[in-house]
Amino acid sequence: MASKATLAVVDSIATITIDNPPVNALHPEVSRDIHDCLRVAGADAAVRCVVIIGAGRHFVAGADLNYVTTIDRTEGERYALGVQAMQDTIGTIPQPVIAAINGTALGGGCELAMACDIRIADERAVLGQPEVTLGLIPGAGGTQNLPRLVGLGVAKRMVFTGERISAARALAIGLVDEVVPAGTVLDAALTLARTIAANAPLAVTAAKRSITLGMQMSVLDAHRMEATLFAPLVETDDLQEGAAAFFAKRPPTFHRR
Repeated sequence: MASKATLAVVDSIATITIDNPPVNALHPEVSRDIHDCLRVAGADAAVRCVVIIGAGRHFVAGADLNYVTTIDRTEGERYALGVQAMQDTIGTIPQPVIAAINGTALGGGCELAMACDIRIADERAVLGQPEVTLGLIPGAGGTQNLPRLVGLGVAKRMVFTGERISAARALAIGLVDEVVPAGTVLDAALTLARTIAANAPLAVTAAKRSITLGMQMSVLDAHRMEATLFAPLVETDDLQEGAAAFFAKRPPTFHRR
């Protein structure tokens, strides 16, 4: 069976393309294939940033209703936990992950985008959590990540109404970080990925870990963790290279050591 998500690595940037026609619905096999790509990219020391995009006109249009309507509660919980596990890997691999939202990102697609570190949307993209209009609730982080991104009231309105919002509205409420002209989202994501990839990889990984874990802690505990992650970086060759390049007014060349 052909993979529903493919991985390509070019110049230290890994691109994961979701390809499950016609709308890239998030069947368990799709989630599994994305998960496999994430694990491979995360374990590759040459990869410094990851971009996720959908093939065609959709990012991920939501759960696979043909599948969901045939399962029982045990399988339903297993399905939700499987998608959550895939999204947890986005947070735990060393590299930043950018969602290039090229089109429809509803339900599981919106949840997948929210699990990424940074979200860039095509101006034509549509986002939302419409599960209640179908008799469900979000099952892959929508009720948890959305209020953390956009605030409690806005999140409740989106989840309770199931409304779909434009990319412009998503930018205004903080659900996405950038909106770009139609057809340019992959280029924008790759440009940002290259900027990230040019920085010291050990430092970027530590920064990602500090932000991700710190958001789950008190500020006091998070500050202490930040210091713990900061400390070993002062002994790295990359710091010496970064400082030397700064004083010499030249681009640094980092080697992850």
